[in-house]
Amino acid sequence: MAGESSKEDVRREPVCHVVCAGPGQQTRIDVQAEDFVIAADGGFRTCKEAGIVPDLLIGDFDSLAQGDCPADCCPCVRLPVEKDDTDTVAALKEGLRRGFTCFELHAALGGDVGHELANLQALLFLREHGARGTLHGQGQRVVTVAPQDGEVTFPAVPGMRVSVFAFGGDAHGVCERGLKWELEDADLAQSFPLGVSNEALGTRIQLRVGAGLLLVVLGQHAR
Repeated sequence: MAGESSKEDVRREPVCHVVCAGPGQQTRIDVQAEDFVIAADGGFRTCKEAGIVPDLLIGDFDSLAQGDCPADCCPCVRLPVEKDDTDTVAALKEGLRRGFTCFELHAALGGDVGHELANLQALLFLREHGARGTLHGQGQRVVTVAPQDGEVTFPAVPGMRVSVFAFGGDAHGVCERGLKWELEDADLAQSFPLGVSNEALGTRIQLRVGAGLLLVVLGQHAR
């Protein structure tokens, strides 16, 4: 999930895993019985490498070589090559249609810059539809934090690099704790990257925003 709430969680929320076609997935994909896995086009190859059989394959299949195409291993939704939605967004819409509000997008970072930016925008798309998502890839995670989330706690290790940006507009009432450079009730402008390359001091960090939306990059070690 995107983060650990400061309130105690009773159970893990069912997750829709969307597996993309970015550079190699570097962390294990944790799929539980109540979850749903969608391979977005070339993400089917990522699923094969991870030993996962998706519940659904969706895309125009332009990223799959002939030998990589599935042979009736899972249901498929074939999309037209010329379309408005990316294969990833089409997968997210399918997950939303099935009632999921928590999404994990794997192999979603790195590679083509245009596709990476599209995946970042997909996080905003999910928020606008009452859901939230996490991007995984290249040893990093990217999440969003909104006012309704309250104070969100993320696990960390000392020296882990953390970057926090205003996303979709300026952010106000920003609090960052557990970092080398902390903020208290601060403003972040979308036009200035004040929050880039901060550093975790311990095993947890806390983030909160009063108005606006935060884009949070977690993962690489700063030392």
